[in-house]
Amino acid sequence: MARSETGAAALRWILLATAVAGILGYLIQVAAPRLLSEVSYVSFSVMWSTVYLCVAAMSGVQQEVSRASRPSTDHAPNTVLRAFALSAAGIVLVAAIGLSVWLSSTVLPLSVIALVSVLSIGFVGYLVNAVLSGVLYGLQLWRGVALITMLDAGLRTALLAAAFVLGADPLWLGFGIAFPFGLSFAVAWVALRQKVIGRFVLDVEFGRLSRNVLSTVGAAACSGVMISGLPLLLGATSSSVPASTLGALIMAINLTRAPIVVPVMALQSYLISAVFRDRATIPARRLLAFLGIALLVMGALSAAAFLVGPWLITLISAGSFEIESSAIAIVVFSAGLVALMCVTGPALVAKRRHSANVIGWAVAAALTLGCLALPFDFETRTLVALTLPAMIGLTVHLFALMRSERNTGPEAPRYLPV
Repeated sequence: MARSETGAAALRWILLATAVAGILGYLIQVAAPRLLSEVSYVSFSVMWSTVYLCVAAMSGVQQEVSRASRPSTDHAPNTVLRAFALSAAGIVLVAAIGLSVWLSSTVLPLSVIALVSVLSIGFVGYLVNAVLSGVLYGLQLWRGVALITMLDAGLRTALLAAAFVLGADPLWLGFGIAFPFGLSFAVAWVALRQKVIGRFVLDVEFGRLSRNVLSTVGAAACSGVMISGLPLLLGATSSSVPASTLGALIMAINLTRAPIVVPVMALQSYLISAVFRDRATIPARRLLAFLGIALLVMGALSAAAFLVGPWLITLISAGSFEIESSAIAIVVFSAGLVALMCVTGPALVAKRRHSANVIGWAVAAALTLGCLALPFDFETRTLVALTLPAMIGLTVHLFALMRSERNTGPEAPRYLPV
């Protein structure tokens, strides 16, 4: 079996890949409002949000595969994961068709066939990408994880840069978002297949794997509602809001959550595999100390956003968008709350507390949708939807973690080379 790296070397590879992907993704978010018209930017943001909402949900596949995969060489290639991937591909194709029908009649100016093409390519591409990445995380093959992460981000940046410069319509922007998932998987599979085939086992059978994935996907889908799905939800619930007002808040959310939430999301499988999975306990005192430090950092970042955020929004958008200081400060603080949930969630998954993980995210997502329907003005209801649900969801996670440490440890896993 290929030698896995641990400790500082492992973290360096993951952080490098996360930094590269984050910087490239951030460049896309900075370039889009400058190179696209207000209307085109909103369409691009909704398309991006649509794809990444479903990608966020399917990241639950990667999380559970990361937890369940362990190194082994004394068996035939694993067929359970292959069967699971084929079954899941059929499900995501059906989801792509259903979502395309709804979006083409509501918020995106594309035909059903065009949307089905974009979403099918993106969803299936990400699914196989997530399965491979999950195995790499489980085997702790960090260079392989870094390769597939940077390939995906690099290809997407190149395709979208060309689309921006050429003034491409929403269909080609959608393909620029969707194609890199499958392309990065294909390249990574050629390079890494000998290190994966027949070199891992799962600690669950097909049925249990499927049930666990449903739980992690449910939690990840709820997190997607609160992260990448927000522009889609705002576009769908604010049709009467002027494009300049809607675009300003979407831009603030995109630009602040990209550096705060996205890197933590990218580290979730690493946290499961290398930090929490084999840790006997997480002392409550250490958990509360971490929470206190995180809140101090969030407060400092919010203060900085209050002072310079409106100026940056105006500068980056070339004067197209403006936002209040208090609004962007709240947006930044809310991003920190969601980032904290992206740490507590993996801790629960690693402890096999899947139900507590999904309950916390589900409560937060349901409250987000409810807050967006409140009879307040657009800005007020959006800022409430960003903060209150995340606070309550984080409280649910923290309570479950502290309660789990008073119970007996997790059952010993069974490794199934099937």
